[in-house]
Amino acid sequence: MAKDYNKIAETALKLIKESGRQVTFLKFDDTPDNAAKPWAKNTDLRTGSASVSTKLFAISVHPTDINVLGIRIRNEDLMSNLREILIVAPGKDFQGDLAEYQELDDGTHRFRISFMERLKPANTTVLWYAGVTE
Repeated sequence: MAKDYNKIAETALKLIKESGRQVTFLKFDDTPDNAAKPWAKNTDLRTGSASVSTKLFAISVHPTDINVLGIRIRNEDLMSNLREILIVAPGKDFQGDLAEYQELDDGTHRFRISFMERLKPANTTVLWYAGVTE
């Protein structure tokens, strides 16, 4: 009998809603500015408006606490540049891929997303981990 992870995802969302805050993930159109150079992405996505935005609940942890969460970051340069790591509970309503998003807006600051990891046992996404920089 397969384990139902939906209940765990609902509990994660409930706990993060209680202690966290709502943030907005921003996805920009990254069609190259120059069609003759399709490998060259737009130089600064922050100047344009987001083509997709998604509001989810998250709680932040300091990057030095990440090993406690079971995530191993082998790149020390990445670790030293992170401002914070957000634990995001997507709930059952969001079925997209947060790895496609480039920025995060917490209402007071906009951050670039450096990495995105998903905790997905079986077919249920329980949590996302988002590392952000200024």
